[in-house]
Amino acid sequence: MLAWVAAHQFLLIGMVCMLVIGPAVGNYACSVVYRLPRGKTPFERYPFCGHCNADLKPIDLFPILSWLSTRGKCRYCAGPVPGSYTLIELACAIFFVGYFLKFGVSEYFLLAATYGVFVTILAAIQWQQGWVSASVLGYILTAVALARTLAEGTIYGWVQGAAVMLVLCLTVLKLATRITRSDFKPTEAAWVWWMVLLGALVPMPQWLLLSVPVFTLLVFRFANRPLRPLVIFPITALALYLPVLVFPATL
Repeated sequence: MLAWVAAHQFLLIGMVCMLVIGPAVGNYACSVVYRLPRGKTPFERYPFCGHCNADLKPIDLFPILSWLSTRGKCRYCAGPVPGSYTLIELACAIFFVGYFLKFGVSEYFLLAATYGVFVTILAAIQWQQGWVSASVLGYILTAVALARTLAEGTIYGWVQGAAVMLVLCLTVLKLATRITRSDFKPTEAAWVWWMVLLGALVPMPQWLLLSVPVFTLLVFRFANRPLRPLVIFPITALALYLPVLVFPATL
């Protein structure tokens, strides 16, 4: 047992670090999710309660544990703290560990972790507000562009993928609006921008992988209306998992 621990001490120490760093980054991401739709920046004020406006103390900022210790309520006014924030912290812990196991401490890890954090923020804002943040989408595409360029040595792959996917999605959307006689509003079709993102991420020879999110979108499209917003959960999970399949392992 001791021999195994000694042989894998880098891996074990790294996993412990990721289990600390991941939720901590997720805690910061929660601040972005709350403030960005309200026109605020994450740096303009110390963390505070959205109900009573009280400044949060260090004891209130422990990822996951603080939410559990107060049973999902503010320590000062007992206002409810959305469980989605704890899910963000938990998701960051999971993909930080997963990306570390795949990529080690490398350029791919840094880019994949950045991608994962902003994908989680994008999904959370869409879930809470119902729209896709253009600025967050831009950060994600930047991380994807850097990772694809690092892996392939050219910008052609991700540019081609994003452009082709955008054309395909807009064509499908245009046909759908003609059939249903509705307005053509691509900026309001969140699924278009999710597919453009995945088109930029996944090399075109591997686009068979995108059949899974496409099928998922179709299933939820024809589901009952109250179920349709839930598509954000499987799509986000797939988006977070795809870098493991696309980028080369370095550990």
